[in-house]
Amino acid sequence: MSNTSTYPSSGMAKKRMKSLLLTAVCILTFATGLSAQPTRADLAKIRVSKEGDFKYWNSNSPALKQLKDFVADVTDENSDKFVPVCDRIATFDVDGTLLCETAPYYFNWILYFHRFLYDDTFTPTEEQQKFAKDLEDIVMNNKTMPEGWGDRQQEEQAMGFVGFTQKEMEDYVTHFIETEPVWNLSNLTWGTALYWPMIEVVSYLVANDFKVFICSGVDRDVCHAIIKDIYDIPRYQVMASDVYYLPEALLKEKEYKGSPFFENYSFDQLKGQRVVRGTFKNLCTSFNKVDAITRELAQKPILTWGNSTGDFPMFEFVTVDNPYPSIAFCLLCDDTEREFGNPSKAEKCKTACEQNGWVGVSMHDEWATIYGPEVQRQIPTAVNTINTNTTQEPIYNLQGQRITTPYRGVNIQNGRKYLSR
Repeated sequence: MSNTSTYPSSGMAKKRMKSLLLTAVCILTFATGLSAQPTRADLAKIRVSKEGDFKYWNSNSPALKQLKDFVADVTDENSDKFVPVCDRIATFDVDGTLLCETAPYYFNWILYFHRFLYDDTFTPTEEQQKFAKDLEDIVMNNKTMPEGWGDRQQEEQAMGFVGFTQKEMEDYVTHFIETEPVWNLSNLTWGTALYWPMIEVVSYLVANDFKVFICSGVDRDVCHAIIKDIYDIPRYQVMASDVYYLPEALLKEKEYKGSPFFENYSFDQLKGQRVVRGTFKNLCTSFNKVDAITRELAQKPILTWGNSTGDFPMFEFVTVDNPYPSIAFCLLCDDTEREFGNPSKAEKCKTACEQNGWVGVSMHDEWATIYGPEVQRQIPTAVNTINTNTTQEPIYNLQGQRITTPYRGVNIQNGRKYLSR
């Protein structure tokens, strides 16, 4: 498919320590063969051995120690905490856990805005386009979301890809993430906006005979494109938000309103039909994650990892009344120097971890890097310009630093975003 959019502390000792850490990360990056601006092929080279030779976590990380101690216990046949290989199951969220979700919002929504507002290969209805514009205005300007609009967004996004085969959808998303830059994070596309320390975590668990499953609110076919070739996670180990799949001919039937009516069709009527995406079916967030795990795995995982209140039911399910040792990790979005953290959300999640016995993981304090040393947060501080181009022409602020406005029609004024329609 064609795709040509334009989305876009404290004292000297601490500063010196951060400088040393950055230098160390640069050396480690060179040692692993990663390029200055890594590709997805480069990220696929990030691997951790069974013994746990992590490179992108700070060595004094409390969470990393708990992870290693837990894995050591459940893999030791002489330990009373030993877990058989067949029961070593882990579940991971995607947005904000494996993939950036703060530049400026959830990936599903970034893809939705592109499809309905900036994709020349797709023509939405006037009503669909108006809703997308209004929703983009809310997201980009941090306005209050009207009740029910989040659910409607899921339904609208699915409508934008009705009639795609599963492969066509994956190919579309693959092209998008390989070419689309991430807003105000230098040298980064959405395809490489994956947390290096978390690639290591998944690799470490797989090396220790864990079966790692995705459990995410992101569209299932979108998840396939995001994790492909990076993680040792087979596509059939993805649980996520779903659409209906149906014979292509059924899309042309006037009575089709959402769910497929297969029982009304004979084999002869459906024979030879392509299987394509239909309308929205269900969202895999909050307690729906527990529902998905229960139905698709039929047993409790022993380890889970997420980053928000939408993952709390999964944490509870995994760590309460589990016949095996279990642990839940919650990634805290507390880094406002290397990423667009949310200290308020991070503090709420940290408090919940303390109250429930989950492990809070500080991105700021426990990670040596997030996306590698060449990716830096860029905030224009004194520029007033509107990006009306379709190729993201270079734009410089008054200090001579190269920046790019995030979306077409977005006005950057003193570091804040304003829609300019």
